[in-house]
Amino acid sequence: METGSDSDQLERVFLRLGHAETDEQLQNIISKFLPPVLLKLSSTQEGVRKKVMELLVHLNKRIKSRPKIQLPVETLLVQYQDPAAVSFVTNFTIIYVKMGYPRLPVEKQCELAPTLLTAMEGKPQPQQDSLMHLLIPTLFHMKYPAESSKSASPFNLAEKPKTVQLLLDFMLDVLLMPYGYVLNESQSRQNSSSSSQGSSSNSGGGSGIPQPPPGMSFYAAKRVIGDNPWTPEQLEQCKLGIVKFIEAEQVPELEAVLHLVIASSDTRLSVATAADLELKSKQSLIDWNNPAIINKMYKVYLGDIPLKTKEGAVLKPELKRDPVSTRVKLKIVPHLLRSRQAAETFPANIQMISAHCCFWI
Repeated sequence: METGSDSDQLERVFLRLGHAETDEQLQNIISKFLPPVLLKLSSTQEGVRKKVMELLVHLNKRIKSRPKIQLPVETLLVQYQDPAAVSFVTNFTIIYVKMGYPRLPVEKQCELAPTLLTAMEGKPQPQQDSLMHLLIPTLFHMKYPAESSKSASPFNLAEKPKTVQLLLDFMLDVLLMPYGYVLNESQSRQNSSSSSQGSSSNSGGGSGIPQPPPGMSFYAAKRVIGDNPWTPEQLEQCKLGIVKFIEAEQVPELEAVLHLVIASSDTRLSVATAADLELKSKQSLIDWNNPAIINKMYKVYLGDIPLKTKEGAVLKPELKRDPVSTRVKLKIVPHLLRSRQAAETFPANIQMISAHCCFWI
């Protein structure tokens, strides 16, 4: 950035923005000055920080009215990952990453997709979710090598088990999300308020939380919906991208078996067919007696069953997962029936039989 005091530098940026008449001029100024301006949010001088905020407010108005303006996303991602950056700077930097990434050409989005995953490490959960929301739609457009190879893989996840788990958990929720689902929080608050006024004895059961989709918790549904909910067509593309990602063996095969089973029950034929074909191609490789696979299938089939233990008692209502839909259960049952391990897994085997009998009754 130019020499002089911080306040003088910010004034000059303001003047440059005021003289920018074309989109190209504005984009050049933003590309050059946005990252260093964000860094000045760490200034110890309140006047400088206030001036930065004024500049960003002005900048936001101009960016939002010009959807073709490109932001320096690559530079911002590097700055976001700087371990020396204070949280105030990273909190604002990710705002412009979220604003700029969807504007990039698809090819550039694919190029930066691995960086989004790297940037998640050690960040607060809301920011990880935001980065995940940028990444998932990109997976549909990714190109993978014909043969699986660690060196050729665009996502180098072999030594990032925490990131893999974060990604798989989010992907599973995306696959469970029904098309057109709307999370009506305002309506639930009204219901909660009226029910609490009418009766105090029901306050434990009626927590005022909207009904989540089958297999999900309120919290999981809220994470997937995010700030900008996907349209049914966009969600379908996201699900296809996830199946494609699994097919390209970007994550350990056994970790993603449940994802394919869930996707094979999808109401959209394109997703269900792609997942079913991939599942069939891996049948000989999948060990259906693997406890990890069986436990995961029982978990989604049954949901979070209240247990008379300390752990069961502390599960918050917004984190409680419901059982999956009948459509998904019908895909899970055949795999459990072929598994000796499933028959020996107690108490899930008894709980499943009980739930199954209640369903048919």
